[in-house]
Amino acid sequence: MAIATPNEIGGYENKFVDTPHDRFVCKICLHPCRNPHLTGCCGHNFCKSCLDNAMHVKTAVVCPFCQNEEFSTLPNKQADREIRDLHVICTNKERGCEWQGELKSINNHLGNSDGCQFEDVKCSNDCGKELQRQYLTSHVETECPYRKVDCQYCHITGEHQFIEGEHKEQCPKLPLPCPNKCEVGSVPREDMEAHRKECPFEMIQCEYHNVGCEERMMRKRKKEHEEEKMKVHLLMTKLKLAKTEDSLTSTEAKLTSAEVRLGSLEVMVHRLIKSTGSSNRLIESAQWSSHLSTMATKYESIAQICPIIVKMLKLSDKTKKASDPFYSHYKGYRICFTVYPTGINDGEGTHMSVFLYLMKGPHDDELTWPLRGKFELKLFNQISDCEHHSSFVIYNDRNADGTAGRVSVGEKALGWGKQKFISKEDLHKVTPTCQYLKDDCIFLQVNKL
Repeated sequence: MAIATPNEIGGYENKFVDTPHDRFVCKICLHPCRNPHLTGCCGHNFCKSCLDNAMHVKTAVVCPFCQNEEFSTLPNKQADREIRDLHVICTNKERGCEWQGELKSINNHLGNSDGCQFEDVKCSNDCGKELQRQYLTSHVETECPYRKVDCQYCHITGEHQFIEGEHKEQCPKLPLPCPNKCEVGSVPREDMEAHRKECPFEMIQCEYHNVGCEERMMRKRKKEHEEEKMKVHLLMTKLKLAKTEDSLTSTEAKLTSAEVRLGSLEVMVHRLIKSTGSSNRLIESAQWSSHLSTMATKYESIAQICPIIVKMLKLSDKTKKASDPFYSHYKGYRICFTVYPTGINDGEGTHMSVFLYLMKGPHDDELTWPLRGKFELKLFNQISDCEHHSSFVIYNDRNADGTAGRVSVGEKALGWGKQKFISKEDLHKVTPTCQYLKDDCIFLQVNKL
C-alpha cells in the first residue's frame, strides 16, 4: 500500500520496520496518524479525518478519548514529520521486493519506472493488461497485440495484430507459393498474376481452342503439343473457315433481302402519301393513324436501314427518348436518333429538339471517315398525310482522323440535328386537319438523302 495523501481517511496501514511509538498512534483508528492533530485536553494525537468523522456522529463536541467538553485541536506538524520519517517495508514484499525506506518515499518507490519491479502497472500501449513492472518491457516489445511493428515485406508500420492479421491478407510484397509448384518457389503477391502468365507449369488452353481443340496442357508443353497436333489444327481451321464463309454468305443474303424489302416498303409509303396528297382525298383521322402504326411496325420487323419510321411513346414525361440503332445503308454507319421533348440548348423550353448520334458499328473499319451526308427528319401529322420535316447536311471535319466518329450514344459534340425542330405550340396544336402529338406519341421518319 502506498503512502496516502492528507485527504485520505484513517491512518497509515503500511508495515513499519520498527513498531511506531504510541504517541504517533491515532486513538480512533489505531494506526500511525495521517495529518496528525493534537488535542488540548489530553494531549493525544488523532488523524484529522478520524476526528472529523467522530465529530460528525456526536451531538456534542467532546474529546473522543477523555470526553472533555473543553475540546480543541491543532495540527501537530512535528509529529507528522517524525511519522513520515519512519521506515516501512514495501507493500510488494510477499512478491519478492526487499525495499525498505522512509514512509514519505514509498510513493516514489512504487510509482517510479525505476522503482518497485513487483508493482502492478498497466500496459503503456493501452491494451488493458496489468502486470508487474519487471515484465512490462518484455510485454510491450514482444507480446502486446497493440505494439508497433514493421511489416518485414513492405515495411509499413502498424499495430502487431493488424500487421499479422488484416494486412498480411493483402500485403503486396508477401511471398506466396506458386500454385503450380514451379521451380521459382515463392512470388510476391503483387507479381503473382504476371508470374502465372509466364509460369511453365500453368495449365493453358490450346491456341486453337476457338476452332475446336479442347486440350489443355502445361505452358512448357505448348510447343510440343502444337507440333504433335499440327495437321489436326490445320484441318480444324479449314473446317471453321468453311463454316464461317457459309454463315457470312447467308447473313449477307439476308441483309440484301432486307434492304430490297425496305426499299419496296419505302416506295409503298411514298405512293401512299402521294395518293392521299389532295385535300379531297384525305384519309380519315383514325384510318391515317392506323396506317402510320402499320408502317412503323413493318419497318421495325425488318433490318433497321434508312429510311426508318419509329413510333415514340410517352412524351409527356419530358425525358429524352432514344431510338434503337439503325444503319445509314447496308453495311453502313450505325446511328440512332434522340428526341428531347422539352428541347435542349437554344430550343430548351420552347421547342422539341431532335438529334442524330453516331455509334460504334461492326463495319466501321470498312467505311470512309469522316461521315458526310444529308439526312432528313420528318414528323408525321396523325390526322392527314402532311408532315413537318427538316433536313440537314453533315460535314464532319472534326472526325478527319478516321477514329473520332466511332463513339457511344449521347456525346453531344458528335450529334447533328435541330435544336428547334418544332415549337411546343405547333407540336401540341390540334385542329380538324392537324395533330402531331396524339395519345402521347409521335411518328418520326429518318431518311438519308
